[in-house]
Amino acid sequence: MSGIVDPGLPSGRSSIDGVPGSTPSQDPGAARAGRRSERFRGGTLGPAGTVAAVVVAVAVVAALWPALLGGSHPLAVHPTEALLPPGAGHPFGTDESGRDILARVVAGTRASLLVGVVATLVGGGTGVVLGVLAGLGGRVVDAVVGRVTEVAFALPLLLVALVVIAVTGPGPVPAMLAVGFATAPGYARIVRGLVRTARSSQVVETAVLLGRSPAAIVLRHVLPAALWPVVAVGTLGIGQAVVWASALSYLGVGTPPPVPEWGAMLADGRTYLQTAPWMSTFPGLAIVVLATAVTVLGRALRRAGAAR
Repeated sequence: MSGIVDPGLPSGRSSIDGVPGSTPSQDPGAARAGRRSERFRGGTLGPAGTVAAVVVAVAVVAALWPALLGGSHPLAVHPTEALLPPGAGHPFGTDESGRDILARVVAGTRASLLVGVVATLVGGGTGVVLGVLAGLGGRVVDAVVGRVTEVAFALPLLLVALVVIAVTGPGPVPAMLAVGFATAPGYARIVRGLVRTARSSQVVETAVLLGRSPAAIVLRHVLPAALWPVVAVGTLGIGQAVVWASALSYLGVGTPPPVPEWGAMLADGRTYLQTAPWMSTFPGLAIVVLATAVTVLGRALRRAGAAR
């Protein structure tokens, strides 16, 4: 039968179409697709991940050096140029005070990206601590942490963030803490499962038999097994944190004016949706593009890391 390996032939040879030892012909297109698939499985980001990485790199440049992309000053007021539509002089148009929206969108990248990164670090760090305590502690500690995370999961993330801001007060730093603490239960649940799995692994059992100290076992075997997945998930969480931080600014409890911030710019454009829709369109697109790019890049990094 075609394609069946003949046991009497050397390894790798086959009997195809009745001709012993012949090798199957390979479609060149399938061969190229196979090589691309092997390269992707070998650790590359793939086309979507590469595009996402470029978008994130542009966002980082905009956050660090906004003058390179924004042109005019984001706080410069020109009353005679108020509410100009997108054109040659102002590619994204102007707002009600004559400020250039392109410059404000570029400058707003810093606040949105900073809040997203810091909030993810706060949430991931808090989640790692809670997850390690639950995974390594006794039944009482595990039960307490489990109940806390379950209650937090039962509440909407935005509601948890608003409760934190109600205690700490509005502002960019409270917004970072609010989004971070609101996302911490998700990281805690992931870390708890990874730690419990690592505890029962043969590597840890061997280290115990060799007389290693508990601290050395945790630092050398348990934590490394739990941290890389958290880093990959945290990369995905930056996009979510950017969205939630913009939502808090939209509600007026995030970054205060006149600092450019995408959520606050969306809120400012609500009054002019019919007469100047570009005031809300471009900040909204910036939120969607950055959150999508970070999410796609995080998934690509997770797949590339798993393929190594």
